[in-house]
Amino acid sequence: PVFVEKGSARLFEFPDAIGWDAHDCYVVECKVSISDCRADKYKDCRTSGGLGNKRFLMVPLELQEEALKHLPDGWGFLVATEHSRAYQVRFMKSRDHQRSPEKEVFYLRSRILEIQRFGQ
Repeated sequence: PVFVEKGSARLFEFPDAIGWDAHDCYVVECKVSISDCRADKYKDCRTSGGLGNKRFLMVPLELQEEALKHLPDGWGFLVATEHSRAYQVRFMKSRDHQRSPEKEVFYLRSRILEIQRFGQ
């Protein structure tokens, strides 16, 4: 499953995109300014105990060089082009982030309930 821009007030984390495969949870944070990159880097949920063990920062092409300076340790890095495509600039480092399976289950449960109630 993959969800975009859905969060929960009880989680205190609102990923721009989140998805799961058989073993991992991927979180993508999209930023459109360097000040967004700076502020986001120090959020508690970005350093430990948040959603996802594979995390990526995505920025527009024109912010690529400056945003790399603010990339949190161990995060992957994606660049969006003007033609709605993205490419990976930096792979995840070998260590995974500490994730919170309880928060991920709560997140999935809240999305399922939302789909049941509202259809999306």
